[in-house]
Amino acid sequence: MKKKCICLLLLFTCITGLQYANAQIKLIDSVRRLIAAAQTGSQKIEHIYQLCNLAINSDSLLPYVIMAEQISKQTNNKLDADKANITRASYYVRKNYIDSALALVDPIITAYKTDKNRQDYYINLLLLKSKILDRGNRYIPALTQLYKAVETAQALNDTLILIQAQTGIGWVQMEMEQYNEALKWLYKALNTSSNKTFYKNYGALYSNIASTYNSLGKADSARLYIDIAIKNARESNNMVFLATALSMQAKIFIDSKQPYLAEAPLHETVAIRKELNDPFYTVYDMSSLASYYATNNQTSKGIALCMEGIGLAKQSGLSSQLLMMYRSLAENYKAAGNTAAYSHTLEDIIALKDSFNNINSAKQIAEMEATNAAQKNEKTIIEQKLNLTIKNYWLFGSALFGLLVATIIWLAFKNYNRKQNLKMQLAVDEEKRNAAQSVIAAEEQERRRIAADLHDNIGAYASAIRADVENIALSSNNKNHTALQNLQQHSQEIISSLRDTIWVLNKEHITITGISDRIKTYINKLQPSYSTIIISLQENIITDMRMSSQQALNIFRIVQEAIHNALKHSNAKNIIITIESKKNVVIKIADDGSGIAATAVGGNGLQNMKHRAAESGLQLMIDTAFEKGTTLTLQSATTN
Repeated sequence: MKKKCICLLLLFTCITGLQYANAQIKLIDSVRRLIAAAQTGSQKIEHIYQLCNLAINSDSLLPYVIMAEQISKQTNNKLDADKANITRASYYVRKNYIDSALALVDPIITAYKTDKNRQDYYINLLLLKSKILDRGNRYIPALTQLYKAVETAQALNDTLILIQAQTGIGWVQMEMEQYNEALKWLYKALNTSSNKTFYKNYGALYSNIASTYNSLGKADSARLYIDIAIKNARESNNMVFLATALSMQAKIFIDSKQPYLAEAPLHETVAIRKELNDPFYTVYDMSSLASYYATNNQTSKGIALCMEGIGLAKQSGLSSQLLMMYRSLAENYKAAGNTAAYSHTLEDIIALKDSFNNINSAKQIAEMEATNAAQKNEKTIIEQKLNLTIKNYWLFGSALFGLLVATIIWLAFKNYNRKQNLKMQLAVDEEKRNAAQSVIAAEEQERRRIAADLHDNIGAYASAIRADVENIALSSNNKNHTALQNLQQHSQEIISSLRDTIWVLNKEHITITGISDRIKTYINKLQPSYSTIIISLQENIITDMRMSSQQALNIFRIVQEAIHNALKHSNAKNIIITIESKKNVVIKIADDGSGIAATAVGGNGLQNMKHRAAESGLQLMIDTAFEKGTTLTLQSATTN
């Protein structure tokens, strides 16, 4: 009788899962119809952008991604182009191409960070980036994005985004096994608003609370919240949340020694996952099912399933899911009495955990949270000082006005003689001359700095433009179109570069990672114009040091000039940029070209680099030899 009930329950759950899958398919089909019926290209891109938020697999999404990219080229609208890039990034996430997705998202986040009219768009991009980083097991950077999202949501009074961001922080903390800290953030999200409509279609919060309680061994609380999550997901036809909640419900049953109750939700989860076709969550559910086999004395099935899941996790680069699969494998080996295999698997688990801990230590989290809190306090102090300064100005201005009135009255009564008036006039003239001289000196210094910027930056793009022009002269008519496109692109880059200079100077501090990312973007833009030269960048950033905006700009310009010189003069085949940051920052730009001639050492480019290095307190060294290449080393002072 018990087996018959279980079979009927399995049949019911499979039918239910298929019903909800059909509901999700109908939702996707409705968006597809909107795309087909859209009257303008911008409307089509907007609906494709919405499609990315649904549970559509990568193969089905790809044609729409290509459509959005083609339309954005026709509309020539920046917002359309950004949305097209986001759809491409969403596709890359589904394929687990984390770095490629980040390369598309980062420039858009940078562009919208200071756009007051696009802060709602900016905050959603922060959430997207945190999900991408979390999927790549980069927990600390993911938390950084979520903290920024929380701060921005508070400034905008956006309750829903605040709930999502706080839930995301709890999820990342939970993945790092910081369960008490995770629970703190999840309850912050739960208590953000008394209006429960904000939580009705957001089952992830209740699922995460249930998962955290289950990890802490509190099964009753876990069941309470997972039931809420499943109910909300079914009512809203949200397949992603439903599959996650059902998978967690099965794990709760298994961990609470009720494995016979886990089979039904696991089978429904599998039915849904087949429709969603996402390796990330497929491996997660395989881990849960393998744990079920271990507790239900079906170890041969469990071991085989774990091996399949481990292979899929390695193939897809899913490190966190790989750790789950190894744990499930250990459970099955232990249940099967295979002590040797169980011991070897535990060693693999320890090695994986050590690898994660090296990247995502509790100390780093504490430092990051402390930095975030310090920035908030600093912002508050600055606002308080500003208010106090304004009050002082009013008080000082009133006193000055009163003094001026008294002076006029006093002068009217005393009637200063002509000599005294002459001395006063001379003093005023001297002050004006000093002020004028200061203005002239400041303008001269600024003129020289801007001239250096124009030489270092626009010179590089001018060289690229010249290369394209030469290609046009030498190539056939069939290739002229591509070269002209490149020429047009580099012309646009000259304008963008000037904007970058202003943007960088507006920032108070920039990290070495930020400088490295900007150099990568610069390399990617130059590389197509120099097909015979390979430009590569290597990172070894242990300590992500912070620098002032002026230092960061000088470093970036020095690297630009060094790359530009190597491309233009060295006849090199390879240019390698190395960025190290431990106790100090060391940046090397090396090429395998012909070396720098003695006559070139005094050129404007090298002189500008030396001036920039000295201005930022950096040491610049050049090592060159005939036919042995050139290595330029930029080094900061060592910190204790």
